[in-house]
Amino acid sequence: MNRWFISDTHFSHANIIGYTGRPFQSVREMNEKLMANWNALVEPQDTVFFLGDFGLDTSDFLSDLCSQLHGQKICIRGNHDGTPAKMHKIGFSIVLESAFIKIGRHQVELVHIPSYPAPPHFQLHGHVHEKRPNKLIDRQLNLSVEVWDYKPVSEKTIVALLDQADASVAMASSNSC
Repeated sequence: MNRWFISDTHFSHANIIGYTGRPFQSVREMNEKLMANWNALVEPQDTVFFLGDFGLDTSDFLSDLCSQLHGQKICIRGNHDGTPAKMHKIGFSIVLESAFIKIGRHQVELVHIPSYPAPPHFQLHGHVHEKRPNKLIDRQLNLSVEVWDYKPVSEKTIVALLDQADASVAMASSNSC
């Protein structure tokens, strides 16, 4: 059983294609690619932490779409998601505003909108789409799909990035003494 992280799919949101420069000709093409990418990586028994902004359409449409996506889905609500009740109806088993979880040896905060200024701990977020193309900035990791080739990100990849960031901070600290 693996854990995956993803944000800002914006299923069926026609305007997001232009807003963020997504490489799709239509909403249908975007939805199909996002679903195919998700299911190519995530197994049915895996857990997916979704960091907000799932989609814009009727609850019934989004529920049908969500039911086709592999994994147990946990939602950290985004600014376009609607109520917790709506997100449960769509198919998320757990719906939260934020959460702290352990990833590797790191205590990590899951949010949709990154804090400003950045917190002293690691924070996984979405919301900023392609506006923050450097995936990890100031201990904040952008999981918006535009930055990750429209695919979920594995826990293993995230651990490697967080470990590397910690090593860089430790190296900078030892060089300044």
